[in-house]
Amino acid sequence: MRETIGSGETWPFRCLRCLLAWEVEYVVRRTGDGQGGEHGDKHGDDVAVWTREGVAVQPPWSGTTCPGCGCGTVTTFPTGYLTR
Repeated sequence: MRETIGSGETWPFRCLRCLLAWEVEYVVRRTGDGQGGEHGDKHGDDVAVWTREGVAVQPPWSGTTCPGCGCGTVTTFPTGYLTR
């Protein structure tokens, strides 16, 4: 049986070219088959599906570009970093 857990995550980013900082809100749904996979079997694989506004997207660490200058060289920070 598969279990699905969905949660909201806010990821802060900074462009390494123009230094723009921004945050993006995602909903990530993690699905597992409930099998531990402890005995060398193929079960226990978890899958994460990332969405923004209901549309499936790449995970935050894959292919993010700066909305200001279009540069693909961005970095992330821990959640809540930009609000400090």
